[in-house]
Order: sequence, then structure tokens, then C-alpha cells
Amino acid sequence: MNVPNRSKEQDAQEALDTRSKLRRLPLIAGMSVIACAGVVLAVLLTHVQKTALVQAPAPADGASITIKLSGVAGNKGMVMAALCDKATFLKRCPYMQTVAASPVVSLTFDGVKPGMYAAMLFHDENGNGEFDRSPNGMPLEGYAFSRNAKGNYGPPSFEQAAFEVKAGKAAVDIDMVY
Repeated sequence: MNVPNRSKEQDAQEALDTRSKLRRLPLIAGMSVIACAGVVLAVLLTHVQKTALVQAPAPADGASITIKLSGVAGNKGMVMAALCDKATFLKRCPYMQTVAASPVVSLTFDGVKPGMYAAMLFHDENGNGEFDRSPNGMPLEGYAFSRNAKGNYGPPSFEQAAFEVKAGKAAVDIDMVY
């Protein structure tokens, strides 16, 4: 079988194309991780809109945690929030709320057992109950974590977002990211 001769230019172009594809791999991998993080956040908080307010029973010595969320883009839609311990972080959290969106939102979780927690929030601008993402997985709606934690190619770890809850009242300030 006779293989046609390839020119040096064709070989050089093919090598260039291969290098270009290899350079894009870290970007594609990073976008995939961000897409996975968006899916986890969406699954976690999607059911919040249906239940409107779900909180664990208030123990007598429970804390009252008020989250002040700043930087919400307008009054459209809802803000969905979850307060999670390490075992439930990025899963189904024991404390969840949904409130109307406004530029500054205040949410109070009562009866929170003392311990380490992380807060996760997102701005459901279109009211569909889902954390919307582009086809490549990039967030289309605002999101936030306690301690303004940011992950690398995905959500932050529990340790990056965690804060200690003690009996009594406490306030946490968080900024929305778009």
C-alpha cells in the first residue's frame, strides 16, 4: 500500500495543532471542576425553594446565626442559603432558607447546635429553583460561601469556609460573587 508523501509544512502544522490542544487541557479540566461544583451547589440548594424554610428543631441551648449577604444584584428572584456542618457540606445541610432577593439580604438561622459550620448561598435570579450554569459549567448566577471563601477550580473546602458557632447570637458577613 502506497502512503502519499507528507510535506514538512503539513507535519509542522500537525505538531502545532497537537501542542495547541495540549495547552488547552488545564483550562478544560478547570472548567469541568467548576461545572461539577455548580452541579453540587445546585443539587444541594434546589429543594430549598420547594420547602421555603427548613430548620432542625431548636435545642434549648442553640445559637442564633444571622447572615448578612451584600452585593446581591437587584431585587429579582430569591436567595437560597444553607448552613452546613462538615459532614453535610456540599450535601443536604440541616439548616436551609429561601428569602426574596435585595441588594443586602439578612437571614437568621435559629436553634443551631454549637460547632463548626459553613454557609453556602446563591442568587436564583430567574426563580427556577436551580443554580444556573453556562454550557461549559460556568456559573450564570451569583454565589457565596462564608468567610468569602473561594475554591480553586471548584467550591472551597469546608475548612476554608468554616466558622465556629457558640451558644448565643452571632453575625456573619458574606459578599455575593457574580
